[in-house]
Amino acid sequence: LQEETPTPTLTPTTPKNSSTTNLESSQQDDREYKLITLPNKLTALLISDPTTDKASAAMDVGVGHLSDPENTPGLAHFLEHLLFMGTTKYPNENEYNVYLSAHGGSSNAYTDMEATNYYFDVSADKLDGALDRFAQFFVSPLFQEETTERELQAVDSEHAKNLQNDAWRDFQLSKALCRDTHPFNKFGSGNLLTLKEIPEQLGLDIREMLLEFHATYYSANIMKLVVLGKESLHDLEALVTQYFEHVTNHNIQKPKFPGMPYGKDQLSKRVHIVPIKDGLRQLKMNFPTREVDTLYKNKPTQYISHLIGHEGKGSIL
Repeated sequence: LQEETPTPTLTPTTPKNSSTTNLESSQQDDREYKLITLPNKLTALLISDPTTDKASAAMDVGVGHLSDPENTPGLAHFLEHLLFMGTTKYPNENEYNVYLSAHGGSSNAYTDMEATNYYFDVSADKLDGALDRFAQFFVSPLFQEETTERELQAVDSEHAKNLQNDAWRDFQLSKALCRDTHPFNKFGSGNLLTLKEIPEQLGLDIREMLLEFHATYYSANIMKLVVLGKESLHDLEALVTQYFEHVTNHNIQKPKFPGMPYGKDQLSKRVHIVPIKDGLRQLKMNFPTREVDTLYKNKPTQYISHLIGHEGKGSIL
């Protein structure tokens, strides 16, 4: 194991210049909650639970593979891999994971179409050190040359695994069948061809592209953080302020993707898929709709789903 870097002891102070939003919680919920916005416009939900034996945190960055450059599909996913591989403050390649493993913790991440999410858990009394290391992903990652080549192989292996997964094959087919001018058409996983061979042919420096992508989109104002710990809300706010106030705010607009992925020429089609898994039989019917994220208070798709599939009299399913 690598030698653990000492973490300075935090002396809680009253955080300055952050704004607070009142929250409602269930009367049956003994945890305390606080929603704050740091001066750099990073929003954080704090959860205090004095009885917990595990602390945890998750960061959601409002950019995903739909924002990949046209000439480097999979760049957002590749960047997600490389954030684990050393930062300016903690340059040792596995510092973050070694710290978590040594203190009963774990971590993971995923790149979605419009968001990239990083999360961890750790022993409740080791949250301070974990947050310090975690925050550096968003402050000053290194993207070292030697780790870039190795992680390319990891991304390519992940893609090879997905090729044998029916769900991934179905998802990529649905993307390939949409309008080629819409970002939904993009290949989000990436592989050696899209992240090494083609960029080299085009004379592109993939490391410079990673740095540019991080500098452009990893902006505090489109990040949402959640932290759960045994500390008081006051102390959690002090921790979050100390470590995350240094995340740069570029004041960018969260990427949006207007238009419909499927037009008249792409609809009214029946597609037959030969599965990898023996005996797999499925029928899927896709109906394009407007975006529904902004309708979260009404949840119209849940009404439709219930009416179609409640399995009572008159139900379709």
